[in-house]
Amino acid sequence: MTREELVAGWRWFAERECRGYSPLYEAISTAVAASTELHERLLACSNHVRQPNMLLAAMHDLVLRGEEPDLGAHYGGAAPTVADTGHLFVETALRRWEDLVPVLEARRTQTNEVGRIAVLAPALATVAPHEPVTLIDVGTSAGLTLTLPHCRIDFGDRGVLGPPGSPVCVECAVLGGNPPVRPTAIRRRIGLDRRPLGPNDPDDARWLLACTWPDTGRLERTRAALALAAAHPSDLRTGDAVTDLPALLTAIDGPIVVTTTWALAYLPEDARAAFVDVLAAGSADRRISWISCEAPGVVDGLPQIDPPDVAGTSASVVGATTFRNGTTVERTTLGHAHPHGRWLWWHR
Repeated sequence: MTREELVAGWRWFAERECRGYSPLYEAISTAVAASTELHERLLACSNHVRQPNMLLAAMHDLVLRGEEPDLGAHYGGAAPTVADTGHLFVETALRRWEDLVPVLEARRTQTNEVGRIAVLAPALATVAPHEPVTLIDVGTSAGLTLTLPHCRIDFGDRGVLGPPGSPVCVECAVLGGNPPVRPTAIRRRIGLDRRPLGPNDPDDARWLLACTWPDTGRLERTRAALALAAAHPSDLRTGDAVTDLPALLTAIDGPIVVTTTWALAYLPEDARAAFVDVLAAGSADRRISWISCEAPGVVDGLPQIDPPDVAGTSASVVGATTFRNGTTVERTTLGHAHPHGRWLWWHR
């Protein structure tokens, strides 16, 4: 990666992912894009460290530890304005760089945002309307989206799913279409990740909180989701999306639904293609459905539908791919969605 590519990535992140959604991270990302000294340090790190969410999470981790109270005031909303937040972030990152590097190199971005259950629920109702399925979440982190049956999802005038007394309630605005709002029978919940996070582990739980953008109203919900995942544990397994998934698929009888929510984007293109081949091969004697919620262009072969004109964070593509008899039989673009499940535009 060149310096120009690094700067362009941070600017794109500020303008397309943060603007209109996270003023805090927009200010910080803009400041990082302008810091030559910070560029030098990031370019000296491993490739995965250079994507914005890594540095943002590592710094948020310091704040959650209570080690940077001045920056924490900005994160907590106590500071009167975010105008100076970017400068303070860069200054703090440079000063604490030696403490940040071990965290940046050891950890990975954890993308398992519980709000995405609002996207997964109607997709599941579409691909598995009748018989119970085994749900496998690839890139599962702490398995938060696997708690879907125990969460409350409010689709406004389109309906509500889940137990009324759930400590986790996700509100999703349906901006278009009529997504199916009905439960799906799930007989097993399995998560696969190279390094799954334990919801009962304090360090793991804090890292997942650190990966949650602090000014988007999601921190308390994530805490509640971690507690729910601990109370209703899923079967979390350590493994690779390509090399370890075949054995897992072989060991399961009956229909399977595999989900990826902003997980495939972190794989190189050859690994994405190999992942699809694994799903196809696993469907030799049963149906496998794959629900994907990824950035445009990450999942090949989905029918092209222009995203809705919604201000703010760029839309993710919600797709469903069905495999039978060892091959792909159907690819469907179900809708577009906010990457954290705040809104859904259904095309079916």
